Amino acid sequence: MARERPGALVAVLALALAATATASAMAHSSNPTSLPNALSVAGDAESTALYCTGLSGAGGGAAGVVSFLNTQPHARTLSVTVVNNTGQRVTRRVSVAGSSTSQVSPSSWLRGHSYGVEAVVNGGGVVAEEVGANASALAPCVAGGVTSWYASGFDTRVGSSAALSFFNPTATPAVIDVTTFTATGYAAPAPFQGFAVGPHDQVEINLGAQIVNTDNVGVGVSVVRGAVAILGVQRSGAMTSFTTGSTSATTRAWFPQVTTAAAARAEVRLTNPSALPADVTVEVSLGSFHVAPRTVTVAPQSTGVVTITPNPAIPAAGFASLRVSASQPVVAALATGSAAGFSLSAPTGPRREFLVSDFSGRGFATATLTNVSARPLAVSLVALATSGSRAVRAHATVLGGATESLRVLFARLGPLHGRSFFVSARRSALVVTLTLPGRPSGVSVVAPLDGR
Repeated sequence: MARERPGALVAVLALALAATATASAMAHSSNPTSLPNALSVAGDAESTALYCTGLSGAGGGAAGVVSFLNTQPHARTLSVTVVNNTGQRVTRRVSVAGSSTSQVSPSSWLRGHSYGVEAVVNGGGVVAEEVGANASALAPCVAGGVTSWYASGFDTRVGSSAALSFFNPTATPAVIDVTTFTATGYAAPAPFQGFAVGPHDQVEINLGAQIVNTDNVGVGVSVVRGAVAILGVQRSGAMTSFTTGSTSATTRAWFPQVTTAAAARAEVRLTNPSALPADVTVEVSLGSFHVAPRTVTVAPQSTGVVTITPNPAIPAAGFASLRVSASQPVVAALATGSAAGFSLSAPTGPRREFLVSDFSGRGFATATLTNVSARPLAVSLVALATSGSRAVRAHATVLGGATESLRVLFARLGPLHGRSFFVSARRSALVVTLTLPGRPSGVSVVAPLDGR
């Protein structure tokens, strides 16, 4: 892996997406094992496709752009279609130079409340990221739809709003059921059952329309026909965040970079979609401090929470690393923020390959690599060349169970601002965690692109 070129790194997992010019062949008969993106598509593919959903109009609280990054040295041409929530659409051609980015603002192409974006690329190696207004909310675009999806931690109380955004990348209608979970149990609101998303259309549902004034709402989405791209949009006070969710519940999750700063708020929000109680343990590693594991039992088809900060048992001493384990599969999310509002993020699962790129243009407050296994993990890094810097290759080792700063591990890289890096490991035991600059420190956690 360490000797491969950047283009080859993009092809490691090779989902072999064979999109046609209409990108209509994306229907799936079964759920992918994980949410895909274009990192897993070969750089020499004839054509590839990307799908984004969740951005809003200027007054919707989630306005922003889609940023396309060409990881290959040769230019790519994209056919980009923007569709709004009423089914109107505009298609234009967009060029992205080699090792460069190009942005599309859906609200400047078409008026609407919410948007889906579909891009067909004349080749591989192009990835895309949704960048919310003020560059504080980020989410990767995906290369296909899923048939099941879970997320946890939504808030519909006064001053907050929560929505699920769906984009159908296929040529046939999709039919969707949404189940919700709260501390008092589950519900299947009639308006959330059997609703349809037309071919290449975008639909958004407001969770607060049915689950009123409720904190820590979990959701389970079942696509009973077709496949859709899904993104959760949480607005809390002045903060907007995107949550990518997961395709299944799990008995393990990692949050390696959780703030304990004074005046910060950090919670692990849990949903138990099963019919049995889930005993959940959160192990907390925080510098030289010994912190007793936090435990909670989450009732069947219900939600629970573990507070990290403010917590008298956990000192305000920088960043904590959390490992979540459960007796039954659960859905975990991290809520971070302050009294003014919070940001919601899903855990990143261990993989072999990630792309770290400064899509926000703000750089990163922290960027860490975590080895979730007990054995040392060999890690390789390739920095993409830009107009102001050369391609860089470097190698390092992360000890078992350790979390290391990307800047410290690869000290000669220099600043991360405005740059893109492929990070790969020999085993699927690597977790990359990124936080954006802000106050309190570490409250804006964003997902990297991974090699799924």
